[in-house]
Amino acid sequence: MDASTAQTLTDAMALEPVWIRAWLTVLVSVHFAALLFIVHLDPGAWRIRLEPIAILASFFAAGVLMNAVYAQVGYTRLLGVAHIVFWSPVYVWILRRRRAIGARSLFGKYLHVYLLVAGVSLLIDAIDVVRYFTGDDQSILHRWG
Repeated sequence: MDASTAQTLTDAMALEPVWIRAWLTVLVSVHFAALLFIVHLDPGAWRIRLEPIAILASFFAAGVLMNAVYAQVGYTRLLGVAHIVFWSPVYVWILRRRRAIGARSLFGKYLHVYLLVAGVSLLIDAIDVVRYFTGDDQSILHRWG
């Protein structure tokens, strides 16, 4: 299978080198780890945190948009626009809240890991989208090989 025969975005990503697939695994894992922090025990009551819900919602919304972009233009640098559209607002909101949440709790540590991993991804996506709109609109499959 090559880029021209990849029927889905998942098929195309599976053709990437091992290190890119490892990065994608880290990215997915950090987002899914939000599930562990949705409910927490506040003194005397169980509470729901909005930050993990926002992280997961933005992850799934970006996935839907990425699949739509893939269906239209294929495996190109434009795919990063989905992360920019859906992850950026959540990223900025959590970035602004990080001091209030702190880094002492496990949840606070998780949010700092999320900010690092999502931040790196958003930087790569921003570069990719700019490159796409400046003429680099070819398939990105095996760009590292």
